[in-house]
Amino acid sequence: MPSIQKVAVIDIGSNSIKLLVASPSESREDIQNIFAETIETRISSGIGNELPRLTPKAMEAGVHSVSELLHLALAHQPQTIRIVATSAVRDALNGHEFTKQVENKTGHRIDILSGPEEARLIGHGLATDPYLSTLNNFLQMDLGGGSLELIDFKNQQIHQAISLQLGAVRLSERFLHDREAPLHQATATAIQNHVSNTLRKSTISLQPGQPIVATGGAVIITRAILAAQVGLKIEDRPPVITLSEIAKLRKQLAALSLHERMGTPHLPAARADILPTALLTIEAVLQSASAEHLTHSFRNLRYGIAAELLETV
Repeated sequence: MPSIQKVAVIDIGSNSIKLLVASPSESREDIQNIFAETIETRISSGIGNELPRLTPKAMEAGVHSVSELLHLALAHQPQTIRIVATSAVRDALNGHEFTKQVENKTGHRIDILSGPEEARLIGHGLATDPYLSTLNNFLQMDLGGGSLELIDFKNQQIHQAISLQLGAVRLSERFLHDREAPLHQATATAIQNHVSNTLRKSTISLQPGQPIVATGGAVIITRAILAAQVGLKIEDRPPVITLSEIAKLRKQLAALSLHERMGTPHLPAARADILPTALLTIEAVLQSASAEHLTHSFRNLRYGIAAELLETV
């Protein structure tokens, strides 16, 4: 076993900014989660516009959140810190202005990941999940605020990976004209049709019966809500979530106003406006793949980066 080392990863996502401090595990394929924290900071407001730009308010909040997470990370004395940004910063016309603000404030450089690089690192993270160790061929979906990553694994290796502009914030800004109101069926149908058509026109090959593994905040929140409904903690609920469970929850939330939706246990207020859109997107992916369920994994982008750093430190 390698000597004990620590690395820290900060992932600047469209909806949240997340920290993972990790070290090697006894298993060569696994890593140990020492500390994790998430700050809901939607820097992606405005990403759905024809000319996407990060707002000054969003950038200020993002700089503050990164600074706060760096402070938490340094308390664990990691040997290496890596900060990455994904779809919202990647697609924004002023994304580099934001990264410069963070660098000026913290002294740390931000790597803006390309879509393929993000997909590769998510795949690396999944490889650290013991629950998936026997799963050789599957489709992985990672849904964020700005984009949807789809990765086709063959023999536990990435066969194909694409990034689509189907993030929950992006679609909500495009299709929801009144986020305070319940989501009407006509709007829901328009969102699902758009997702289905985008998938159909993409290069990804969706095979009927292919297992689907899902990561991302929307899936975590969904699993937490479903667990709470039967009196369980999220880690005590099996990771398999059925299409019917997703559709039922989406209909329940869509029927509520935003204010009413915020009262749902384990639904963060900052996600209450976009979760129905996220669930519609997940439904459309499952339906396009003729899949009846998905398997949730916590091992996402941060784990992939941490695993890679621990191999080279």
